[in-house]
Amino acid sequence: MNTEPLNEQLETALRQLTSQGARISFTAIAAQLGIPRSSLYRNPVARELIHQRITETHADAEKNMAADVNRLRLLIDTLAARVRNHEERLRQLERRPHSTPQ
Repeated sequence: MNTEPLNEQLETALRQLTSQGARISFTAIAAQLGIPRSSLYRNPVARELIHQRITETHADAEKNMAADVNRLRLLIDTLAARVRNHEERLRQLERRPHSTPQ
């Protein structure tokens, strides 16, 4: 098997899987290419390229997760402030004394 066409096909398969948001794995790529996984494992260039893309994907996922956590933290803080505001308004409407949360 000529490695040049396989590597070109591999690049195409990696782009397609990435654009679909699919998990990058030897199994997924082999299925996309219609070849056995062993063909990918035996090809050192293909193996290295797949490992590199898997590493990049994990790094991107961690960055996205950190951004999502920060966004959720901001939303929670905003929601907590609104709840405190509503509790204070209810207290005023019911003319209850202010009580501090325990």
